[in-house]
This record gives sequence, C-alpha cells and structure tokens, in this order.
Amino acid sequence: MSFDFRTELGKMTPKIAQGAKVYVWGCGKHWEFICKRFKYLVDINIDDCIDGFIDGDVNKQGKPFHNKIVKKFDEIDIDNSVILTSIASGKDTLEIGDVLAKKGLIQGHSFILFDWHGYLLFRYEYERLLQFKDCHKGKRCFIIGNGPSLLASDLDKLKNEFTFASNRIYLMFDKTVWRPSYYVIGDPDVLRRSYREINVKIECPVFYADGLIYELENFNMKNGYFYSKDHRIVYFPSQFIKPTFSEEPFILSYGATVTYECLQLAAYMGFSEIYLLGVDHNYRVMVDKNGELITDKVEDYFTAKYISAMVFPLTRDLVNGAYTVAREYAETHGIKIRNATRGGKLEIFERVDFDGLF
Repeated sequence: MSFDFRTELGKMTPKIAQGAKVYVWGCGKHWEFICKRFKYLVDINIDDCIDGFIDGDVNKQGKPFHNKIVKKFDEIDIDNSVILTSIASGKDTLEIGDVLAKKGLIQGHSFILFDWHGYLLFRYEYERLLQFKDCHKGKRCFIIGNGPSLLASDLDKLKNEFTFASNRIYLMFDKTVWRPSYYVIGDPDVLRRSYREINVKIECPVFYADGLIYELENFNMKNGYFYSKDHRIVYFPSQFIKPTFSEEPFILSYGATVTYECLQLAAYMGFSEIYLLGVDHNYRVMVDKNGELITDKVEDYFTAKYISAMVFPLTRDLVNGAYTVAREYAETHGIKIRNATRGGKLEIFERVDFDGLF
C-alpha cells in the first residue's frame, strides 16, 4: 500500500477528483519540515505533488521556491484550486484563512489550514495498521524485555513463537538464532543513535513514534509503521498517574516503558496470552512521582554494551500505573498477561515458570 498524495487529499475534498490544482500558501522554513515529514514517513517528494506556491510577501513573488515560481494570490484560478497552508504561526495562518474566506472559499473544501499534512499521513497510516487488527486472534506471544535476566538460551526456545522485541535487542543476535516477529522503538536515544543499524539488523515490521524522527538526517525505516505517542499522562496531577490503554495502534499511550507500547500492540493484534520475558522491572536509578531518587545496585540491561550515553530515569509510579492499567484491561477483555521473567521485581502480573510453557 503506497501513499498517493492526490488520492489521499481527495478523501478530504472532492475538488481533487474534479481536477483542481494544489497550491501551498507560504514559502518559508515550515515547508522544509513538511517536506521532511512526507519523505521520512511515506518516502515521497511532496514538491512533485503540488502545482505551485503562493505568498503575500512581494519579495518572494515571481522568484523560485523549491523549483516553482511563487505566485500572487490573484494569479491563480481559485475556482479550480485547493490551497494548503505552510505557515508555522497560528496567527498568520488564521489571517490567511480570513483572506480566503472573504473570497468565498470554504475551509475543508477549497482550502485547508493548519495540520493538513498530519491529517493526510495519519489517516493513511491508520488504514495501513488495520492489517494488524486481530491478525493473531487467540494466539499467544512473548514480549521480550532487555533486562539482565534475559538469556540467549531462552530466546532460542522462542524461535517458533510470536515475539515482540525492542530498542537494542539486536545486541543479543550474535548469541541466538531467534529473531523477533515485531520490533518497537520506544527510546528516542536508540533511534537517534542507531536507526541505520536497526535498518540492517531488523527484518520484521518495525513500529516507531513519528515524533522521534524529525531531527535525524536522511531517515528511512525499512518495514516501518509509525504511530503517535499520547503523552497526556505526564500533565496529570501525581494522584492520577494511570495512563489509558489504547485500542488504536496509530496513537499509543505513554507508560514510561516500551513494554507498555508492546502490550497495546499485542492486544490490538488479538493475542489472548501474553508472556513477559526479561522484564526485570529493576533499575539502578528511578524516580517516584514526587521526583525522589530510588537507587539500587543492579544492572539495567542484558549487556554492558547497551548502556546509553544519556540517562533517563524511569518514573516508578507511572510505570507501575501503566502495568496496572494493562492488567485491568486484560482482565476485562479475555486476555491473559503473565510474567515469565526469571527473577526481577515485577509482581503486578501473575508469575509463571518460563520452562513450564513448553
């Protein structure tokens, strides 16, 4: 399923099907962001998809911008055009909307303000992600954490199972024939430092948050599926520190660990038995909901090579709240989540013996 700009825009306005030309109002840096967004997420050159640019700045009119001559508004046939805005300022965008409305144009039909590129991209991605809805209904899966208890010999037992893995799990690949069925990037530092390595070493579908990518150079994720991460929970007062559990994978709720994102994806795919492995839930440094430090003399990961140059201590109460929400969701939706980790401190889910699962 490849992205076709005019087809997707035509789902928002019937004028596209009538052969309308597409113009962008605004010739500034915000267009560079929009170009990067389309290139990184759906691998198209958006400049090739539009007919031209409009700008109210006389110093830009008549000059080339992205290989197209910038026009005055009065130079286009407004009856046969759709106008999209590329202005970072909300105030300036609304003023352009006033100009267009006074000409008799209708928002959502002849022109589209603000985040039209987000509308197009996420509506398209929503339809792509529908292929995963209940695709493994009634099956079991394993979500692999990156804790110090994780063993290559245990992963070997999972080579014929459905598995989710994340972040720098590929540092284990030289010790096991196992490879994940699905891979999720939840750590912005991992993506920033390692996306080229991920493209080489990960061959399964890759899920990543779109907000992580725009500072990267020449980003392109093979087998990639993007989603938006819902961070609203971080604005809640500490006594309400339980996130939602998303049933729509194009917006996954933040729960401070990538494991929580994997749980939401696994439920969406219809798995009825979900087992956690290598989710030790024990870290050298954490903070509580009041910012107090919690320290322990433990290893964070299965290898010392995993350590990031930057430290992002987890918020213990948010992680616990997220896991509690996942357990409650599972209990009311016919899903069994069990912790098969060898040791560790995660007691929110019922424990099972990993070896007894085979």
